[in-house]
Amino acid sequence: MSRNPADPFLAFAVGRDEGFDGAVMHQCLGTSVTDHRGLIELPALAVLFDDLGGYRFYFQDPSTSSLQSRLTMSMLARPSIDERLQATADLRMSSHEYGTTSVEVTGADGRVLCSGLARNVRVGRAQSTDSVSGVPVPQAPNDVPAVDGPPADATGRDVIDQIRRGAPIGPIAELLGGSISAVDDDALTFTTETAPWMGNMMGTMHGGVIGAVVAQGCSFGAQLHTRAGQQYQIVDFTVAFLRSPAVDGRRIHTHVTPVKLGRRLSVFDADLRDDDGTLLAHATADVRFDV
Repeated sequence: MSRNPADPFLAFAVGRDEGFDGAVMHQCLGTSVTDHRGLIELPALAVLFDDLGGYRFYFQDPSTSSLQSRLTMSMLARPSIDERLQATADLRMSSHEYGTTSVEVTGADGRVLCSGLARNVRVGRAQSTDSVSGVPVPQAPNDVPAVDGPPADATGRDVIDQIRRGAPIGPIAELLGGSISAVDDDALTFTTETAPWMGNMMGTMHGGVIGAVVAQGCSFGAQLHTRAGQQYQIVDFTVAFLRSPAVDGRRIHTHVTPVKLGRRLSVFDADLRDDDGTLLAHATADVRFDV
């Protein structure tokens, strides 16, 4: 798959059936959304989750546009690399201005992989395209090799240092135009170069792409604190969208700091800012560490 896809749907192999009513969407996972460990992590599901969470509310009044103000995602199991996902949405609350949608993502065997909430707000902005009609689910993009993962004897800091020296950062981070631009004692910064394919109907960055960027930064922040060979998974992730960046090649920076480092569960804070320091999004992530 090209690393410069046409839109978030093609990039993350997300689609909608003909006659789409805002209730069901699908995603075909593949190697292009694996991380630096060769695994599917929460960032790979953010576009699917965000898009469906928004459309269920949007369909109540498609005459005016809407955006998500916040996503809350809980991962219950890790998907397989080549799994086909189904996401369903229910509108839990709706007024003219605001709505809350519950989203559930299931795997090929029907097991629940992820669930959570999308908070919606109507903004009334002009839309650059109309993408409500059916969009067939693209074939899983498996032409990007998944990486083998870090050496078993490498500590988390070793892994991050090796990535900064040129070791594979992982296909999903490459897709997002990302690099680890700074590391200190406890924190790191994940920098992303924006691109036009990341845009939404209004021409600014798609909320699911913002979620993927910030969650990927949180993943690297968690990796920094692992013992040699220790595995981890983001189990809860909440992101508040404050401003949506333009997708014109500018850089945005996810700064991740630990709030609490525990033996089994740790909590991280993340701020997404542009080069001028403007706060674009704020997130928290709970990360489970294998003991």
